[in-house]
Amino acid sequence: MAEPHEIDNWDEHLARNPDGGSVFRCHAFAESLRLQGHEPEYLFVGDLAVTAVRVRVPRIGTFWQIPGPGVTDVDDLLRVIDALIPLAAANGIISIHVDPLLAEVEADQARLRARGYWRTISWTNDHTIVVDISGSEEDVLRRFSTRSRRWIKRAARDGVVVTRVEATDENCRLKYELLKATSDSRFAIPSPAAATATYQQLQAAGNGQLFFAHYDGVLVAAGYAMRTGTTSLYLTGASVRKDAGSSEGNGLGAHGVGHAVQWEMMRWARETGCTSYDMYGTPSSQYIDDPKHPLYGVGQFKLSFSKEVTDYIGCWEVPVRRTPAWIMHMAERLTVNLNRIKLVSRFTGHNAQYNPDLAWFH
Repeated sequence: MAEPHEIDNWDEHLARNPDGGSVFRCHAFAESLRLQGHEPEYLFVGDLAVTAVRVRVPRIGTFWQIPGPGVTDVDDLLRVIDALIPLAAANGIISIHVDPLLAEVEADQARLRARGYWRTISWTNDHTIVVDISGSEEDVLRRFSTRSRRWIKRAARDGVVVTRVEATDENCRLKYELLKATSDSRFAIPSPAAATATYQQLQAAGNGQLFFAHYDGVLVAAGYAMRTGTTSLYLTGASVRKDAGSSEGNGLGAHGVGHAVQWEMMRWARETGCTSYDMYGTPSSQYIDDPKHPLYGVGQFKLSFSKEVTDYIGCWEVPVRRTPAWIMHMAERLTVNLNRIKLVSRFTGHNAQYNPDLAWFH
């Protein structure tokens, strides 16, 4: 376990990890999870800083959710897991969920399965687009598609104004109302209280920024970005929707608003020293051009900033106490599959659309 003085400088330790760290491991984000009833814990495996989140499942047990560890190959991942298992057992943990930023390689996944580990749903995303924002602004823009550059210019010409705003209670309320309309029950969103507290805590620590986009004096879109070290991430975005379920004519589709918001987020990230910008969530490279994928529109929008889709190895459950860990794993599978029933999803707020990238979890 890390000492208090080490926790006070946690992000510096993360930056020295082989993969350079992740926004989901930073101190501010980990502490924000207390708002959801979870308990962050800060560990070292040798010199490797590991952020763990203690999650309690009623009547079953407690597991560690680890957004990492910050390794760069599966050999080091297995070494770290071997060191974490006895530590977890000594702390009453029944299983460990590891979610490293390693490329999806079937041979590596086979090694994890051979160890008796189970693939499970990631708390983040298994597929994304990471934009290179290094160099000058001209260098970054040059790497975008022609379509993206054209929309950014149109937004400026049409008078779209994107501003960085404080995460006040009122601004967070406005952001939530937009997000609720955007989700339209197609995906789960956090409660207003949890979202507000998270935005405020991250911004106060210098790890987050809220953005508003206005057109003709009207708020039409909002977004939130996170950063730590040299990495940044587009956490969430929302826009005015004139027609439910359609992006035509909404904040993202009209006047280049969506592109203008993303560009301002990247400019903020660059100013804080970041060289990469994770657009956080797309279809996999296999399904990125499949119109039937529930994230098809999202993916096509994000492809205009970079054509390279990153597929990660996924989140894996490491049983520490096999029987209760198996019970918890099966309970999660049952819950996820129930939420895929449209009648159930109407009450839970989860997305009931079939996602081919989650076929392995059926």
